[in-house]
Amino acid sequence: MSKEDTTSDIDRRRFIKSTAAIGAAGLFAGCVGSDPDEPGDGSGTFRIATSDEVETFDPRMNQMAWYSTAAHYLFDSLLMMEPDGSGTVPHLADGELEEVDETTFVADIRDDVTFHNGDQLTAEDVAYSLNWVRDPDNDSPNLSNVEFLDEAEATGEFEVTLHLEYQSALMERTLAGMNAAIVPMDVAEEMGQEEFGQNPIGSGPFELANHDPSASVELTANEDYFLGEPALDGLEYRVIPETEVGYVELSTGDIHQSGVTEALLDEAQEDDNIDVYQLDNFDFQGFLVNCLDGPFEDVRAREALQYLVDYDELLVGAVGELGSRNWGHMPQGVIDAWDFPADEWEEQYYPEQDHDRAVELFEEAGLGTDFDVEITSQSGEATTGRATVLQNEFEEVGINATVSEISDGEWLDSLDTGDFDITTYGWGGNDDPDGYYYHMFRDTANDDGGMSDDVVGHSSIGYLYEGARERGDEETLEDLERLDEIVRAARQTTDRDERYEYYVEAVDLLMPLYPVLGVYSAESATGVHTDVQDYEPSPFGEQEAFNQWQEARIDD
Repeated sequence: MSKEDTTSDIDRRRFIKSTAAIGAAGLFAGCVGSDPDEPGDGSGTFRIATSDEVETFDPRMNQMAWYSTAAHYLFDSLLMMEPDGSGTVPHLADGELEEVDETTFVADIRDDVTFHNGDQLTAEDVAYSLNWVRDPDNDSPNLSNVEFLDEAEATGEFEVTLHLEYQSALMERTLAGMNAAIVPMDVAEEMGQEEFGQNPIGSGPFELANHDPSASVELTANEDYFLGEPALDGLEYRVIPETEVGYVELSTGDIHQSGVTEALLDEAQEDDNIDVYQLDNFDFQGFLVNCLDGPFEDVRAREALQYLVDYDELLVGAVGELGSRNWGHMPQGVIDAWDFPADEWEEQYYPEQDHDRAVELFEEAGLGTDFDVEITSQSGEATTGRATVLQNEFEEVGINATVSEISDGEWLDSLDTGDFDITTYGWGGNDDPDGYYYHMFRDTANDDGGMSDDVVGHSSIGYLYEGARERGDEETLEDLERLDEIVRAARQTTDRDERYEYYVEAVDLLMPLYPVLGVYSAESATGVHTDVQDYEPSPFGEQEAFNQWQEARIDD
């Protein structure tokens, strides 16, 4: 694969990493356990369960969802998201960004920030960090998120000028996240990316103290943090793959935060020592349908799937209470925040289950019911659960369907080669429609560099574009060209009303083509021990245990 082709390929692969954390619980999903640490000068160590070990501590190369949040404790960004998701506030930036023109912004940088090694953070570090991610030669998985940036220029010791390729509706959100984390230029260059990934130096409120692969990550408080020293002595992430085990450790007080499965939800809510928070994961979960080859090339066969299923049964079969329906391929949280016409979409695009109508459509597509369907599924209760429910619906109308549980590697290969009929699929987005429409439904043939030669096409939309081109379906291609145009325009438009209209149009173009069978958006239940004071998780939280809004402490 060439350098230019890595963005779309990495975007696909980021999904599997994010779903490893989604549903395991809360923003710090997972499980753990070990003896409590002795408190030091502060209020003790906040012990958090996580389901996966760290592949790299370098935020520029990270693809792990849980570490995307944890990295905020090690690194800082120019801006920070407010806990309610309503906007951003200056963080390393010393005040709001100054708009020179539509594609030029100036950020003053605080002059009282030091990295963990004592070096002062300057504009050179900020410009270097942003430009490094933007450089395709570095193969950063964050590249697609900063493509709006042409160059970051240090125009003073503590002043950075951002030159944009185009206006971006997501600029401030990106500059508040770990896609734009600031690293020390001299240290990162001297170490090289691989060494820096194992021995990170940031400017955040905590610094890496110890890393025991497959066991724990220990962070200690940064006494020189520019917002003040945290009340906590440190944070410890302990790796236990099974959420149920982590919950046991939480219930005994050996750790302070862990995921809570649906089966344990009632028990946790009744435990006086545990506070339970149910949070929107802002993701999309469902099935991807192959629109290029196999039984679902014909749109009528894909439409039949909408009548074949009961959406509520699919949701329950996957996650029970820890999920909500998605509409227009967006989670309920996005629908609510943007006031999208979900009731109209439900009536128009989400029919009541009707097996007779499903069979009629299969017959119109020339299939009848005498055909086989293979449903491939990643491992996990949520994926195999929904796959089994779908299999049963096929069997109900006399269609032979099998479910094959495949490894993550096999699943990723099948997306590249198009070797599937229907497969489980999902995407971790955010509270903005762009997180779903640009990443899932654009035509990657129009990206800079396009797709690599060994990838069939845009797997996240089931090769819908490729199938329409191969069949010469001019009417569908016209709609798809418009879809690609507006999802790109929507991320380059700062006017919210205009973006709203774009996304309503996108839904009306996409839904009648049925490339994806949407099932649910996951919700995470995370339990926090009552020994933790002044701490409340948020789906928008960054540096939750220590920021300008709240400062956690341990009260044993």
